[in-house]
Amino acid sequence: MNRHKAIEVVSKEILKDGLVEALFLKGSIARGDDDDWSDVDMYAAVTKENREKFLDKRICYMEKYLPLVFWVESNFVGPQIVGVYEDFLHFDLYTVDVGAIPQTDSIKIIYDKNGVLDNYQQASLGISDQALVSKINGFTFTLLEFHIAHSRGDLIWATHLFAHQMADVSVVARYIHSKDTAQLGLKALHKAIPSGLHDEIQQIRETATASNILPAMTQLAGSMAKLISQLPQEIQTKTNQNFFKIMLDKLGAR
Repeated sequence: MNRHKAIEVVSKEILKDGLVEALFLKGSIARGDDDDWSDVDMYAAVTKENREKFLDKRICYMEKYLPLVFWVESNFVGPQIVGVYEDFLHFDLYTVDVGAIPQTDSIKIIYDKNGVLDNYQQASLGISDQALVSKINGFTFTLLEFHIAHSRGDLIWATHLFAHQMADVSVVARYIHSKDTAQLGLKALHKAIPSGLHDEIQQIRETATASNILPAMTQLAGSMAKLISQLPQEIQTKTNQNFFKIMLDKLGAR
């Protein structure tokens, strides 16, 4: 997959038509932590006058690189084409209004006709202390849901809840070791936390089969307990520590 070649070809085709005011990238490529398997998040800022013309040409622009074997329209921050090329490159082309460019994450500017990105304010991928507390309390409540599901013998649902809990643990781990990327959760977690902690979480995940989901969740809850103990005291005291201890005892994690 040649993501850089795709960016070059598609952006050149878009700019040739003169319909965009700005063209830029987001995601891992803009942050500089992409690899050979990274997707492309390209954003085109257009005026209301040029919007429909641009929307009508999006597939033509994208297929200047290679034929798309799959594409679908979506609307996340604006009209979006989610595309996959025959070389398996995942390429998302977003269309946003010039006056409503989403101010999130890093950007890499390809073209900016009149400086519409000059006042772009990158938002942090971190989370607030309050959101972290809510995440931990949510983890505790899901332990109760897991206990009920497992007790009923509903192992498929219990396994689903385990996966949800993995995501919450990853956010707390990132908050401690890579605070500004906490929102990324499990994505590229191996780059954000110490290798020993990553190996611990990965080992727990590898044991999490339906028939072994209880000991896996017990280990995961124990890992969460260790992470909570590393948080500042003022955050720890805001969590429901009593309920968390009750659930740890219920699972046999203490």
